[in-house]
Amino acid sequence: MTYLDDLLAGADKYFKINLFNTVSGIRSVWMIGTADSRGRKNLGLFNSVVHIGANPPLLGVVFRPESVRRHTLENIRSTGFFTFNSINQAILDLAHKTSLKYSDQEDEFDILGFKPFYFPNHTTPAVEDSPLKILLKRKEEHLIEANKTVFVVDEIINLAVDNSSAVDENGCIRHDLLNHAAISGLNDYYCCQFLKSKWDQKKGSLPKNGNS
Repeated sequence: MTYLDDLLAGADKYFKINLFNTVSGIRSVWMIGTADSRGRKNLGLFNSVVHIGANPPLLGVVFRPESVRRHTLENIRSTGFFTFNSINQAILDLAHKTSLKYSDQEDEFDILGFKPFYFPNHTTPAVEDSPLKILLKRKEEHLIEANKTVFVVDEIINLAVDNSSAVDENGCIRHDLLNHAAISGLNDYYCCQFLKSKWDQKKGSLPKNGNS
């Protein structure tokens, strides 16, 4: 058994950062599409999207401290709308480049060659090649005092799935059928593999100890 003190003994700061960035496991990874008040498009990579609730349909995303300008967050505050764009294995390498630093005068869509997609009656850009695109509206914003990160709560307004068969009869999205990539930390990518569904497991069939 290896404990934290053992892992950190003699380790440099980057080892510590990587350890805590990856300790929470594999997460979804998204490109967030925004536009500023003048219509300039922006695209950035995020691994901090979380589910909040289904009724109303709410997601959340964490932004790093505002010690420097955060163009995505600025645009969300300005317009109130943004998009989540999933990443499959075909666009992974290009999508990762949206994590690089660009000025607010640079358009990541144009620089990287991503074709913008627009939901009906909305001007917030999504990514045409993304297999799952979600249009969101900003609802709340909270400062996390512990580390000065910003948590934005957002409501799903619309979504577009490239492969309709990836939504099963129960309404569940099969991320493996969309070839979605997942991420651990900032740089380590994984593929999604479907294991099993437990929809057929009834409460009365649970083991006596309550474990499945």
